[in-house]
Amino acid sequence: MSRRHERGDAAVISVTSAQPGRSEDLDSRIVRYAWMMSIRIACFVLAVLTPSPWRWMFVVGAIALPYFAVVLANAHRSARQPAADPYLAPSRPAIGDRPTVVVPADEGPSRDRPADTEK
Repeated sequence: MSRRHERGDAAVISVTSAQPGRSEDLDSRIVRYAWMMSIRIACFVLAVLTPSPWRWMFVVGAIALPYFAVVLANAHRSARQPAADPYLAPSRPAIGDRPTVVVPADEGPSRDRPADTEK
């Protein structure tokens, strides 16, 4: 015996329009944060190697980048795809109050053949 229960009011979501999984979202945020931190390391190196006017710009970049990296990595999470349209199953024909039997015209009693009668 099957233990499946059919729910008539349950909405079915199409898989092709589902939201991306949490693991995909987390992976994209990690990659974005890693790129921002690699830019920060480049700013530290360039702050040591460049002359004075450029040095301060790279120092400010190295100090400010961690804040922006965290904000931008977490801001991507709030961007969502539109919700999927639920699948609406077609309606099933219902059985009427009194079931009727439809007899085709060629199977009824004919004039050539007498109808069976009980005696």
